[in-house]
Amino acid sequence: MTRRSKIVCTLGPASDAPRVLGGMIAAGMDVARLNFSHGDAAQHRARVEAVRREARRARRNVAILQDLQGPKLRLGRFAEGRVELVSGETVLLVTAPSVVGSPRVIPVALPSLARACRVGDPVLLDDGRVRLRISRRRGRDLEAEVEFGGPLSDHKGVALPGSTVSIPAFTPKDRRDAALGRALGVDLVAMSFVRTVRDLAQARRHLAPRTPLIAKMEKPQAIENLEAIVRAADGIMVARGDLGVELPLERVPGIQKRLVRQANLLGKPCIVATEMLESMIQAPRPTRAEVSDVANAVMDGADAVMLSAETAVGHDPVAAVATMARIVEEAERSAPARLRPTLDGNQVSAGIAAAAVEAARSSGAKVIVAYTESGYTARLVAAFRPPMPILALTPNEPVVHQLAVVWCVEAHRVPRVRSTDAVMSRARTEVRRRGLAGPGDHMAIVAGVPLNEPGNTNLLTVQPV
Repeated sequence: MTRRSKIVCTLGPASDAPRVLGGMIAAGMDVARLNFSHGDAAQHRARVEAVRREARRARRNVAILQDLQGPKLRLGRFAEGRVELVSGETVLLVTAPSVVGSPRVIPVALPSLARACRVGDPVLLDDGRVRLRISRRRGRDLEAEVEFGGPLSDHKGVALPGSTVSIPAFTPKDRRDAALGRALGVDLVAMSFVRTVRDLAQARRHLAPRTPLIAKMEKPQAIENLEAIVRAADGIMVARGDLGVELPLERVPGIQKRLVRQANLLGKPCIVATEMLESMIQAPRPTRAEVSDVANAVMDGADAVMLSAETAVGHDPVAAVATMARIVEEAERSAPARLRPTLDGNQVSAGIAAAAVEAARSSGAKVIVAYTESGYTARLVAAFRPPMPILALTPNEPVVHQLAVVWCVEAHRVPRVRSTDAVMSRARTEVRRRGLAGPGDHMAIVAGVPLNEPGNTNLLTVQPV
């Protein structure tokens, strides 16, 4: 495995054909994202089954990330599925849930909308691509002038930067979707619009045990509570779309770097998302600026970079993934040395992980093997960003998938072992089988004793292959 940073791809109509999905996996997709802001249960079930089927066919480990909608306001439906708003015209924001939209009627199913907004407040649609300004109240509805027009389609996002709208972070829809995710066996869950650690605790009560929870950082309050949220979550996503709507656009690059740095310091996976190769929704090649954007995220230390509309509704999802993979591989050749993480929890485990990286480097080991029950050992080692591959061996299939988002980790399921000698033997077999090292080479092995108990990394050895 030459590429260390992982690629997350959003599934959608453009990726539903087996030939396309298989091509995305072959091109480098590590994690398939299901956006629960769109689609119904049958569509999500079909996509989960398709990913599992195509991943088995390709003999690749592909995780499934469920992205919950959260309390994001969204437009309703339009009669023709889409409309074009014209700058200077007046539109009516209608809150009745049964209303179907038109070029002059914009459905926003929020009964408190008129109370929460004032005349003169901005209304941003579709991540700020369309901008309205409220001109007057009309009962429960609002009249607004179109300041910047453009196309709109069903269920696009609505942001009210000047309003006092308050919606619970974990909604009834999220609870229903989380239950569906448990039934479908998703590997990771992303929570939208996290503001505090309490939001994460509320969400965890509805997830399957040990399911990693990714905090999407897209609210000003989340940035204020940055360190506490990163500590409490199992990883973060830098969701630049809504972040750039809630905050001035010029602040987003600096905030992105802060978020990636904090995740690196605490040893938590970090996904950078939104508009990374946006032009490839239609164009065959990205812009130079998009290439630089992806490369800089990798060089800053992101564990993963994400494609959204490029693969969900884009012209050529396979080409978008292949392009992303090439950019990542080239950027990794220029990536600077990483900060030493300041990990929470078991300091013995963190010390062993750091020592494993140093021992592997100084002995010339070709690979670090982590035998892990929960994925903890592999994540610890990855936090120290070793220059050689990390091979994670686990008896638990869910852990194999969960590690797909972690930097540099290649995970495989193996039979459960009962002794340290068996760990060494299995490590040697798997390293040889996968061509990671050969006779005359060395490997570093880390594990926890007693074996098969999660969260305790205390064994390190360097062995000949």
